[in-house]
Amino acid sequence: MVGASLQAAAACKITCMNKTALIVGVGEATGQAICRAWAEEFKLIMVARSPNLIAKLEAELPNASAYQCDVADRDAWQNCLQQILAEHGQPDRILINTECAAWGEYHELSLAQLDLSFDVNVVSVLQLVQVLFPSKGDIPSGTRLMISSSPAAYNPPARFLGLAPSRVAQRVLAELLHANLSDAGLAFSVFSINGAINEPNMRSVYADKPDSFFIEPSDIAADMDQVFSSNEFPLAAEIRGESAFA
Repeated sequence: MVGASLQAAAACKITCMNKTALIVGVGEATGQAICRAWAEEFKLIMVARSPNLIAKLEAELPNASAYQCDVADRDAWQNCLQQILAEHGQPDRILINTECAAWGEYHELSLAQLDLSFDVNVVSVLQLVQVLFPSKGDIPSGTRLMISSSPAAYNPPARFLGLAPSRVAQRVLAELLHANLSDAGLAFSVFSINGAINEPNMRSVYADKPDSFFIEPSDIAADMDQVFSSNEFPLAAEIRGESAFA
């Protein structure tokens, strides 16, 4: 039985290595963690606005390809997606890990920054789906797309004024796309990270908090992978930390 289990695991790994995972928005925290979690099982396509980290990961990780692109630049994003499609075909897993927000009191909010948040959080997602899956007949069965999100998409506190509008729109877009495309083979999940991630910016904001206050990127990656790998791909999923937002 042990031998059979090992053979099954080996067969699964071989099968996974024939599959492709697209990670859009690879940063030092969640994006990097999910790339490392999937590196041994999937061919990785990594997209980021800055080339530094993805170039490093491309050199370090097996079967990884890096693409520098600002998803808010619609022409550049279109070209990048078309290049990915031509070089790798349609991905089996897609993680959208981008975020853009405007911060400040209502009278201080930058209209340009708020507009940019809709380009990054909403428009770029629809553009990705349109380019990679131009018709329902082009969607391979079992394709899964996850959006890395936050409580701002559901029940945001007042201080999320500059983030919640685009996060809510992103969540609604995902729900409507799921309703339209899940039967054709493309399912969506909105994964809410409810708490402060253990990364430099959050550490500086909560400088007086202990390590337990923060959610580790590796834990987020593990939970995301579990959701991706589950028989049921839930439309709404969440990880909560000690720092969960009220």
